[in-house]
Amino acid sequence: MNITQLQIQEQQLSLKRFPTNQFDKSLRAWDAADEYIIDHVASTLDLQSFTHIVIVNDSFGALTCAMSKLAPNANISVFTDSYMSKCGIEQNLKGSNLDKNKVTIESSLDIDTLENKRADLVLVKIPRTLAFIEYSLIELNRVFGVDEEAKDKPPVFVAGAMVKLVTSSVMQILDETMVNTTTSLARKKARLIFSSFSKLKHRFSMPVNEVSDKALNFTLYNYPNVFCRDQVDIGARYMLKALPDITKPNQVIVDLGCGNGILGTSLLLQNKQNNMQAKLIFVDESYMAIASAKSTLFSSEADDESKETAQFIVGHCLKEFANSHKSDIENGIDTVICNPPFHQQNTVVDDIAWQMFSDAKNVLRPGGELRIVGNRHLDHGAKLSKLFGGCKVIASDNKFVILSAIKPL
Repeated sequence: MNITQLQIQEQQLSLKRFPTNQFDKSLRAWDAADEYIIDHVASTLDLQSFTHIVIVNDSFGALTCAMSKLAPNANISVFTDSYMSKCGIEQNLKGSNLDKNKVTIESSLDIDTLENKRADLVLVKIPRTLAFIEYSLIELNRVFGVDEEAKDKPPVFVAGAMVKLVTSSVMQILDETMVNTTTSLARKKARLIFSSFSKLKHRFSMPVNEVSDKALNFTLYNYPNVFCRDQVDIGARYMLKALPDITKPNQVIVDLGCGNGILGTSLLLQNKQNNMQAKLIFVDESYMAIASAKSTLFSSEADDESKETAQFIVGHCLKEFANSHKSDIENGIDTVICNPPFHQQNTVVDDIAWQMFSDAKNVLRPGGELRIVGNRHLDHGAKLSKLFGGCKVIASDNKFVILSAIKPL
């Protein structure tokens, strides 16, 4: 089995995961649900006549590349919350010689830009996060729902996922936001969902979730796809007891994989009484995470100067930060704090943590510190020791460990 060649009808697409330098070379850039969606629409719809296709939550470009190949006359609007998925889609369009086709890739927060635009087909990969699928369907129905007497028909809607993700909770969300929902038979442990847009459904908004906690003196603002949306992440909670101090004026600190901004905002507030100004740079690959971190910081009681100098970057680890902040890099970053993920999409991987640690070492000044929290079983200490020549345990319990690594002078 060729893990980079996806067969569609009598043609092949060259697809790779992003980033391409992954440890597990057996992972593919698509799954059986992608294949099922592509086969279904290719065999039942006149794609050659379509002028606009909308794709939501494509992982690495299987759906986008397939529609670009099968519907060459269509404009394709892709919406994703993942910068890494965006990079993967762009990489695979180019690798399949489809990068000249009419494809735009935008944040999932911008689905409302489709207002007053007609579409022939909407394809959705069902995500793991229930709030995210609910948000996406609400926004799509808001844009494409029509009255029964309307002359223009709403676009065809096809969603797909592996069977384990097509839960009763997912089906309940579809029943509440769409009409005429049915499912296909399972194929290779994947299932399709068919439904219709309608203005008859109650079109409620999907609010940002506000989380208060006794461990915090500020409110967390969580957009629908933010990890641990309804409560404080337990790893971040453990890290709160061992955040580094701001020991000199004008330190530059990066909150890498910032999520809702809990660590960076806590660090600023913890050191506010010391009158030590610091520039915080929040970095995450999720557009919704960055939007959440902004809301969290600006609603907090952090001092005005810290809010004014704070920066928010959507990117893959620290690659985009390094490219756009050369002056900060030249002067050297003082501290990087990180609660690294151990999964990408629905797959457990070790690659992203490694990349985060490597990028942190590259941007830190000599003597600068990387401080992380992680599950004990992930053995991040071995990684840090290999990269930095050693690391120190700041705190630990039976589940988590907080580690500090200093860049050699």
